[in-house]
Amino acid sequence: MSAFMSVVVAVTGVSTLLGENLLEILESRAFPVARLVLTDPGEVTGRSVMFSGHATRVVSADTADFSGVELVFNCQPDALPEQFSVSQLSANVCVIDLCPDIDVAQTAACIVPEVNSELIGSGRSGYYVSPLPAVVAAAAVLASLHQRFKLLRLNIISLSSVAEAGKKGVEALASETAKLLNGRDAEADFFGQQIAFNLLPLTGQVTASGATDSETQISTQLRRVLDDEQLEVAVSSLQLPLFYGQNVVLHAECQFPVDLNEAQSLLSQAPGVSCIADQICSAVADAAGKDEVFVSRLRTEPDNNCGVMLFAVTDSMRKGGALNAIQIAEQVFTQLDH
Repeated sequence: MSAFMSVVVAVTGVSTLLGENLLEILESRAFPVARLVLTDPGEVTGRSVMFSGHATRVVSADTADFSGVELVFNCQPDALPEQFSVSQLSANVCVIDLCPDIDVAQTAACIVPEVNSELIGSGRSGYYVSPLPAVVAAAAVLASLHQRFKLLRLNIISLSSVAEAGKKGVEALASETAKLLNGRDAEADFFGQQIAFNLLPLTGQVTASGATDSETQISTQLRRVLDDEQLEVAVSSLQLPLFYGQNVVLHAECQFPVDLNEAQSLLSQAPGVSCIADQICSAVADAAGKDEVFVSRLRTEPDNNCGVMLFAVTDSMRKGGALNAIQIAEQVFTQLDH
């Protein structure tokens, strides 16, 4: 049973993978929804979605009735109605943006509840960013290590599944795989290059600095979640031919020597983290449909006891996406009723 009263909820971009997962998790966690407004951008065909035994029609964001809405989840880039933007947000409305504009993401509160929930305000209104899956995974794992050993520099390799590119990304991988297995050309289009049985050396668009926009977002958001603008972060983001899951390879340089047993103990106690002992690797399949961030391959550098390395994986649509956003909402509205 929920710890707060029912809320009028809107989900924008509901037909995306994130939107579909968000509705599923809202229902499974018995989130108290008084009324549900479901929208997609542009023209909408008028389909209905089942939620808690009731059919709710999906409407265009341009014509939707948002009167009385108290909580908005945005699950698609450029899908958030102007009235819920940071500059026009009214009192008594909380927006949780899973796909924020880059400029907005640099100023709004960026939240991973297990790490920096103290940034969630005490009022009903507010604009919160639920960060990229790679940031959620990395922050959940690194927070306790940072507090104890003081991270100075962080090298991240983000290994992203096609699900993070949406339904069209999943469809592209499935289509290319089927064609290649049947002796046909992949006819790669969506990713610009063949993704099936391949690995692409970037995600997002390359900027003037040489980094991609997603790599820049990862470094910016991670510093903000860990509350350390001095932390040096280097990111390489790669596109894997995986349908679902977010993987991160982390190599941290710390101020203080890292005791491996202590680090293992810290990770075992970290909220939302499942630490795999005895060097048994956690695979992407282990995280599918799960709500934790799984950690394995924890080790120190052979010639540097201030360096620590590990591998982390999570379901990019759940803890890496929809679940993190819902946990933010739960904390916002629980605080109001206490």
